[in-house]
Amino acid sequence: MALEKVVEVDQIEVKGDYSIQVRQATKVLDDGKQIGGVSYHRHVVHPDMNWSSEDAKVKKIADSLFDADCKEAWYLQRNGYPSGDPSDSWSKAQLGKYCSSHSIDYNAMNADGQGGDSKAELLEKIEADKGE
Repeated sequence: MALEKVVEVDQIEVKGDYSIQVRQATKVLDDGKQIGGVSYHRHVVHPDMNWSSEDAKVKKIADSLFDADCKEAWYLQRNGYPSGDPSDSWSKAQLGKYCSSHSIDYNAMNADGQGGDSKAELLEKIEADKGE
């Protein structure tokens, strides 16, 4: 009687543009025959994660799906502004979100998207905060 625990990835699903859902099945074998039920564990892989320790099939899918453009789109979706240093190419809303997430005081626009600091003023405040 030789008991053996086997863990294998038995299901991989691409969900939307930014998620790979992985299901692992754990089985107990007795001389090669399954005894008892199967237990499952699920986890999700996103573009900003390190997938180097994933199953080979998952790595291959992640490598092909999560290119630089996908990673940037994921970052923008999650944060509301692009990665990197703020610049004049960013929208006023993106600069405002950057200020909010970095605790930089600024005058926000109203619900209609009017008023508040201009793009130039937001960039000045961000630069001043970096100098502190």
